[in-house]
Amino acid sequence: MATHKITVQKGGNMNETDRLTLATLLIKAGYTVRIVKEREGGKKTTVTSVEYTEA
Repeated sequence: MATHKITVQKGGNMNETDRLTLATLLIKAGYTVRIVKEREGGKKTTVTSVEYTEA
């Protein structure tokens, strides 16, 4: 099973409510979902993304 990742494009905005809504829709559609925080390269900023796989 392949893992897919949804991240915000540069200059875009996805707040916590948007991520939770997206995760809820994916779960209802039968996917396994994780919300992941990662550091960008050597930068101090973190990127939060939604990962999903078929259940």
